[in-house]
Amino acid sequence: MSESEVVCVTGGSGCIGSWLVHLLLTRGYTVHATVKDLKDDTETKHLEALEGASTRLRLFQIDLLQYETIVAAVRGCSGVFHLASPCIVDEVHDPQLWYPLSKTLAEKAAWDFAKEKDLDVVVVNPGTVMGPVISPRLNASMIMLVRLLEGCDETYENFFMGSVHFKDVALAHIMVYENKTATGRHLCVEAISHYGDFVAKVAELYPQYNVPKIPRDTQPGLLRAKDGSKKLMDLGLEFIPMEKIIKDAVESLKSKGFIS
Repeated sequence: MSESEVVCVTGGSGCIGSWLVHLLLTRGYTVHATVKDLKDDTETKHLEALEGASTRLRLFQIDLLQYETIVAAVRGCSGVFHLASPCIVDEVHDPQLWYPLSKTLAEKAAWDFAKEKDLDVVVVNPGTVMGPVISPRLNASMIMLVRLLEGCDETYENFFMGSVHFKDVALAHIMVYENKTATGRHLCVEAISHYGDFVAKVAELYPQYNVPKIPRDTQPGLLRAKDGSKKLMDLGLEFIPMEKIIKDAVESLKSKGFIS
């Protein structure tokens, strides 16, 4: 990286975006971070408080469907970390389903556009992202953990999940950006395990909470991948284990008052 290289992070105020902005600033980058509303303190104050923000962080208000606002944010940047994604379906009954769909469709559009325009695009695909929260707002994965600790007994008998730490997702983005040999898609999970195994680990670590008991394994024949993120590990990423992911996440939720 050249001194004070300028990069843009869209969706910079979110849980993953905040971590990415934080790590980029600590590495000496100048960051253009985008938010939905510059007048909303919940989108800006935590970013402005980051080390290095006073001299190397600029915030831009953008509308992903307004070309001019995006151009202003990326102008002068050598790279863009595109985390934000529009979700404009009306009367959504379950936004947690529509949001990942919007991300999937956005990625497909990005690959098609990159092929058409010969752009250098690399993708990081995280799983269930948890850990210490910088943003004052929680992502869907952390909301799921809150509900679990509060005793939500919804069962996901056929659900396998790939847990990953906020810090590792942010590092993965930086690694694929800085390593010019990185190409294609990069699965970013510490491991893939059954939802019941995750719930059991939360209950083991935090018996004081009302974590429900659910079947730990209803499909023992399905694969639990330990090396699904081999491309990132080959780049040098050492994933934080699931137990620490859970501990960091729960302690952050406690310290910020999301749980008692």
